[in-house]
Amino acid sequence: MINTLDIKQQQLVDGYYKVGSGPKNILVMGSCRVVNYVTYLKEWNEANGNPFTVYSIDPFSWHWNIEGERTDYEAEIFRQEHNEKLLIMLKSIDIFIHEYYHNAGMFNCDKRSPKNIYWFGMSAPVDVCIPNFNDLFILYNDIIAFDMDLKRKVIQDMNSFGKVSEQVNKELFDKSQSELNKFYAICDKSDVPEFKEYFKRSFNSRRLWWTCNHVSKHFTLAMFELINEKFLHLDLSKGLNREHEDIFANNITELTQYDRDWYGYK
Repeated sequence: MINTLDIKQQQLVDGYYKVGSGPKNILVMGSCRVVNYVTYLKEWNEANGNPFTVYSIDPFSWHWNIEGERTDYEAEIFRQEHNEKLLIMLKSIDIFIHEYYHNAGMFNCDKRSPKNIYWFGMSAPVDVCIPNFNDLFILYNDIIAFDMDLKRKVIQDMNSFGKVSEQVNKELFDKSQSELNKFYAICDKSDVPEFKEYFKRSFNSRRLWWTCNHVSKHFTLAMFELINEKFLHLDLSKGLNREHEDIFANNITELTQYDRDWYGYK
């Protein structure tokens, strides 16, 4: 199974991660959340005659160099504009699966941005924007870790009453709901809006995310199957391993009684 370090190390040398050698080119671009999609495609490719060459880019990785030292991120992104190997790859892509970027220079995915990946040669016939699950503070422990006003109110309540008041509990729940609605709106703007309905009916029966930024394998499997159904049309009966370990399950936001009361987590 591929991990984030595999992609990062090759990308910092070549400008991208590459696996497979088939005639059809796929680029998966996004944060660490897209690593599982690269694994699914790599393993399917190996089990089905190597029809694809699979590439991956995580723009965030250019915050470091190959020695692990911090870089001038904007300068590193600008330097990639002159990476001929990278530019040739971008022009060769047949299938582009990506999260949405609007503050990553040449890797922006908004065609209205002054710089964007399409201006640098991306013209894939199949272009799939997937929902970003980024900084979504839905669970109680994530809310009080990042919302300083609500954290202060919780501390005051605990010091005064030994518990969170109904008023503050409602504020916490309203915050959680607004974050869920934010993600649903992101789904609606993506090329797989159907994922919203899967998420709504499933998130309280299994962990679909581990932290405010890290999703679970249940999330990525469901997303990949939707992408395949709509865009790739691969026979997944061979080559898709649904039993992989969950690469982000080692660092999780624990569920609390508040989360269980709000959403009926099983």
